[in-house]
Amino acid sequence: MTHWSKRDLIMGGAIAGVGALSAVKANAQPDATSEARQLYLFLYRPGPAWREGVPLRQQGLAPHAAYMQELQNQGRLFAGGRFGSDDGGMAIVLAADEAEAAALLAADPAITSGIFAADLKHWIPRFRVQTPLP
Repeated sequence: MTHWSKRDLIMGGAIAGVGALSAVKANAQPDATSEARQLYLFLYRPGPAWREGVPLRQQGLAPHAAYMQELQNQGRLFAGGRFGSDDGGMAIVLAADEAEAAALLAADPAITSGIFAADLKHWIPRFRVQTPLP
């Protein structure tokens, strides 16, 4: 019997959802299709303004949540959420190139406030299914 860790299940879910990307369109750039854009990961971790010992939900992240909602409304955010360890999270975004992805990340209120720091990774999925995430 195979035992899957929580991290394996999360990454498996992220990979499984890639098939739904072809349905995402960007309102901000009507001439750009999701096929012409690439996937980038924002890997969030506590930043210099993170308050140690304070739960994530009490870190003052409402502006970050509003920003993520706006990216989703624009068709730029595929998925995002916190880690089970309550000390960061991840977002999967669509951008034309790394410079655009970096600009989206730099504009995130969680980054500008210092609550989070983040790593930007260009993600090129090799395996995927054609069904969206539940």
